[in-house]
Amino acid sequence: MCGIFGQITPGKPIDPAACLAAVQTLTHRGPDGLGVAAGRLDRRLTVFDLNPTTELLQLRLPEACDFFLGHRRLSVIDLAPEAFQPMANEDHTVWVVFNGEIYNHPELRRRLEGCGHRFSTHHSDTEVLVHGYEQWGAHVVDELRGMFALAVLDLTAERVLLARDRLGQKPLYYRLDGAGVTFASEPKALFRLLDFDTAISPAALIDYLSHGFVPAPRTIWHGMKKLRAAERLMIPLPAASTARPETYWTLNHEPVAGKSDAQWFDEFEAELSQSVRLRMASDVPLGAFLSGGLDSTAVTRQMSRASNRPVRTFSIGFHEPRFDESPYARRVAEKYGTIHHCEVLSPETLIEVVPLLADIFDEPFADSSAIPTYKVSQLARQHVTVALSGDGGDELLAGYRRYRLQHQLSRMLDPHPRFLLKMVFGPIASLWPERARGKSLLQLLVPGAKARYFKVFLDDYLIDLAHGDLAKHWNCLLESAWSDGPRHLVDRMCATDSRFYIPEDLMVKVDRTSMHVSLEARSPLLDHKLFELIGRMPLETRFGVKRNKLPLRRLLGREWNSAFLDRRKMGFAVPLGKWFREDLRDDLRDTLLRPHGLVTSLFPRPTVERLIENHLAGSRDQSHRLWKLYMLEKWNDCHGKPSRSRGQADMVSRHV
Repeated sequence: MCGIFGQITPGKPIDPAACLAAVQTLTHRGPDGLGVAAGRLDRRLTVFDLNPTTELLQLRLPEACDFFLGHRRLSVIDLAPEAFQPMANEDHTVWVVFNGEIYNHPELRRRLEGCGHRFSTHHSDTEVLVHGYEQWGAHVVDELRGMFALAVLDLTAERVLLARDRLGQKPLYYRLDGAGVTFASEPKALFRLLDFDTAISPAALIDYLSHGFVPAPRTIWHGMKKLRAAERLMIPLPAASTARPETYWTLNHEPVAGKSDAQWFDEFEAELSQSVRLRMASDVPLGAFLSGGLDSTAVTRQMSRASNRPVRTFSIGFHEPRFDESPYARRVAEKYGTIHHCEVLSPETLIEVVPLLADIFDEPFADSSAIPTYKVSQLARQHVTVALSGDGGDELLAGYRRYRLQHQLSRMLDPHPRFLLKMVFGPIASLWPERARGKSLLQLLVPGAKARYFKVFLDDYLIDLAHGDLAKHWNCLLESAWSDGPRHLVDRMCATDSRFYIPEDLMVKVDRTSMHVSLEARSPLLDHKLFELIGRMPLETRFGVKRNKLPLRRLLGREWNSAFLDRRKMGFAVPLGKWFREDLRDDLRDTLLRPHGLVTSLFPRPTVERLIENHLAGSRDQSHRLWKLYMLEKWNDCHGKPSRSRGQADMVSRHV
């Protein structure tokens, strides 16, 4: 696990000092060492330094070098100096930097050795990428089972390969232009380049106001993109700007008949066990996040069965009972004999995290569950370097309540003519006051399963309130993520979530919060082999009208009663509505209504005041929209330029 950075500009000298400064902004992702490879693409001069104690001023780089690869290492697998990055093949014509873990690297090593490749490290997964690229080229990513963002510089072929794992667990930002390519694990590294364009992208701003995050390939800035999940980008260095990403993996739902439910459940348990065992490989202390929900309970169970020593588990509790799942986590810890650590957090402790969020995420990001995710990561890092989590179980096995609601609405509404639904529910929804309760449910009473699903992720209310016509040329990226392939609506929603929600929200939250405290978070339920298995499993074997996650419930039902298994899902939420009415009330008004702020430049002040007052009056909880605006202004405080003030709305309009 680490932070990576690279700049490759054929024939155009780079600024080594700026590149070194960029790498150092990623120290939180890799506090255990610094590695640098820099030189000229014609291979006449290369400097390679892997001394983790090297100071920036001590590292002498060649003049007129036109490539730079930098790496900050969090040591997890193969702690020997030989395993440090950047890593090259024997004749230094192929260079690799990567962030993540390749869980099947022992198997790939054996295959590559059988093809004649010779390894110089003991068990480094990075070296598998070096020789794997030599053997398979860009198709090396097809062979990988893991989480990764990688870059391969091929000096002989004069090209660069960028790639990201199938479910987007690791991030990769990049910029292509006529000079070449620059990439990094986080945007803050690219900020160090003096010629970086920090103008806000209007389309990305609309994305954020709608979704609460900016989905790939967009970023909030004009001058930067990010790879989507399951994409690779082969960049020809003489013509870098012509490169286009390609998708190398797609989740398919094609149920296979001929097996009993028991056989499917056994296969699921075997695949889950292997996924957990693969992620328990570590040369440093390892533990697990344990919320007490079904997903983290199943992961903890499998870890305990696979380990010859007690597993360390970590959870946080809340003072408000409706948010507090820690008593269930303690029960799970007792049953499986873990060494359990739990911290009950006061509202004041949670609110202290809020000012950190803009710096942690770089882009505006409005998933408030990032706050407890950061705190549990912080707790775990006091004891371990790696933590397994239950993330992904709801998307894998249709665990959210919205799946069941959408399924029921489809059965209820879709048999009726579309014009009739529009005629009956359209006027009611439009006339129903925005501030009144029940508006969200009414908005779901529209014809078409796709339209109803989009209502979950598309909130156009804030866009409609903004100055001007922001959405005039907006291209909604959710359209390209929607999956028409699976026959059943539940499968279509799960497949779309794997392309959109998992990589753009869930994994952004987990990666940034955990890596900010130098903790590696691994998600066994996000193994692509598990997703492929579920894609083959008949829907009725895993999803019922009254109960979901049937394979997990069957697995845990051997040891837990229905009171534990069937309790109300709690999630990992914080009481935003209460905070905005109490603890953050004054700061909310000061932040959103400040003169010359980004929010007041985008929205009429009376509109923002009305949104605040409606929430404070308790007529309808508007905390999710207020949080978007609040985090947008906090982001602007952290990353905005002085010029982004009163003229912001005009600037956005000019760029649309």
